[in-house]
Amino acid sequence: MEYNTNRSKLTLPEYGRNVQKMVKYAMTISDRDERQQCAETIIKIMGGMFPQQKGTQDFERMLWDHLALISDYKLDVDTPYPITVISNEKKEQPHLDYPEQEIAYRHYGHTLEQMIKALPDVAEEERQLATTLVVAQMAKSLAMWNNNVLSAAKLADDLSEMTSGRIELTIEPQELDRIIAAARVACKPVNTGKKKKK
Repeated sequence: MEYNTNRSKLTLPEYGRNVQKMVKYAMTISDRDERQQCAETIIKIMGGMFPQQKGTQDFERMLWDHLALISDYKLDVDTPYPITVISNEKKEQPHLDYPEQEIAYRHYGHTLEQMIKALPDVAEEERQLATTLVVAQMAKSLAMWNNNVLSAAKLADDLSEMTSGRIELTIEPQELDRIIAAARVACKPVNTGKKKKK
């Protein structure tokens, strides 16, 4: 038994191995008229594989381009259109290294940690609003990580420690309670199960 892994690679897999074999056979035909007739038959077969595209603009031209590509541009036949050379080589994707950053508080994540550390550098007139927004995100992250540890004291301790004591939590207690309650509601697990019939 012959496995696909041992066979030659398909140039255009969407046409399958049989079309590739037909093109390979057409290239061996020495008589030009017979070779031309064979190529036109292959085009009809290729077109029949995609009936939904028949009648669309440039469909037949695309088929001739694909036929030429499958033959590696070596099939000597008369084409009704000038052949467009298509590169079938996949561009090598650049390797992306996984960022290796030390995150002191993994539940906050790198971006939020950077935002917290940047708070002391925010202009004084904007710092309170920025701190409130950052603390609200900290509360959501804590609620997702472990709802039981979410508290005003925990937020205050983390904020102070991550800014080396330069930022203290000065949000009004009522506003802080609202932020914590909103975080708990936002991160409350949704019960998607169907109710049991009594």
